[in-house]
Amino acid sequence: MNSPDGQAQPTFRDVLRARLVEQDTVPPDAADRTDLVFNLTKFFNRIGQDAESVHRRLGWSWAGFRFMNLLWAAGPLEARQLTRLSGASRAATSAVLNTLERDGLIRRDRSETDRRQVLVSLTDEGASRLLEGLRAQAERDRAWFAVLSPEEQRQLGHLLMRLADQPTP
Repeated sequence: MNSPDGQAQPTFRDVLRARLVEQDTVPPDAADRTDLVFNLTKFFNRIGQDAESVHRRLGWSWAGFRFMNLLWAAGPLEARQLTRLSGASRAATSAVLNTLERDGLIRRDRSETDRRQVLVSLTDEGASRLLEGLRAQAERDRAWFAVLSPEEQRQLGHLLMRLADQPTP
């Protein structure tokens, strides 16, 4: 970004990093990680908002799409499995499933062997409409990641998977 006199202005990231190091708040390598977390958070928020807008137009939330996608890929699942696989809380899972069920996109059935267990599955309508959502999401993913080569996309995916799948430090 340039000032009115044409001079390059430091970015927020530059100012934050410099201040962290100058104030001896954290060592330089920690300041670099702060920048990494800042960028990941910014990207996560932007891509999440974009995905939400895509899926709201289709009649469900981004969370609803993720749940339907899990059910489409894995087949019927117990509600607790959906909670674990999605990383959502039990309350959030329940709220999303209530909305999807109300809209006729999923069905919940009690297990015949254990009445405490609820098996969740896509309805035919949910499966049909999900395909439109998968195509729309694939197009948005393509647009977001077009700035990276296929090899860079694979590397980023691998690195993010390593971070996401590690035990909490």
